[in-house]
Amino acid sequence: MISQRNLIQIIAWFANIPAQQICPSTNLKDDLNLDSIDFLDLIVRLERTLNIAFTTDEIENIETVHDLNKYIHHRNLVPAVASN
Repeated sequence: MISQRNLIQIIAWFANIPAQQICPSTNLKDDLNLDSIDFLDLIVRLERTLNIAFTTDEIENIETVHDLNKYIHHRNLVPAVASN
């Protein structure tokens, strides 16, 4: 399971900004200037890195770092379904 601190480090690397500028309430799209494609790229990278799979509903409801962390921890309790 990934800690919120490590998640912030990954997001900082992805967004190319200092981790100190990111907190749980940081809005991924608005505060980090991630457009829809960048946002989905981040989600896919996290899914691959953490071996999890978000549902479409979860992705649509992720706005902040806190939201992302919450869904990651939920996904770690529900294993990813292998695709055919």
